[in-house]
Amino acid sequence: MRLAPLLLLTLALPGTLSAQVGSETPSRDRISATASLFFKAGKIADENRLHVGGWAGLVFGDRLAVGGGGFTVVNDVELPGSAGGTGFDLDVGYGGLFLRYWEPLTPSLLGEAGLILGAGHAEVQDQLTRSEVGSDNFLMAEAEMSLLYSLLPGVAMGASVGYRMTSGVEDIPGVSVGELNTFTGTLFLRLGGE
Repeated sequence: MRLAPLLLLTLALPGTLSAQVGSETPSRDRISATASLFFKAGKIADENRLHVGGWAGLVFGDRLAVGGGGFTVVNDVELPGSAGGTGFDLDVGYGGLFLRYWEPLTPSLLGEAGLILGAGHAEVQDQLTRSEVGSDNFLMAEAEMSLLYSLLPGVAMGASVGYRMTSGVEDIPGVSVGELNTFTGTLFLRLGGE
């Protein structure tokens, strides 16, 4: 009698295991990883500047990505100094939570909506002495609309347009409220997420 339950379990186990091995996780329940490298253009204090950055995150159900990342300005923005004095350099960086959602438009083309919510830091230095003359932290949000083209499985190239809004820019010499707000254009390369 003691062997009967063990015998039943032994007979049932291979079928249960083979059913689990043969089944695939439905794509809507799948979680994968993705990362992107970004080259972004936008105005800072009325000067066009290139930003570089990236993000990494998890993709839920092949459509929604959640992650974190950030951007920095490649070249400082030159600000005028006082009459007869040296000028100033403005350096800006920001980052935070990235949310992306995409839908297939064709077999190789995706439409994507994205949002960045986070904070940034701006610092002004004297061009001659390189000493800090002011800095401030700020809140930011940037919404984007993108098109992605699949180059290879798991590799896509994209382009997006967006708008960055900032709040809390008050103590940066030579920079007024709203001068970090701008329309942006971005080229990016994304790995994973399929």
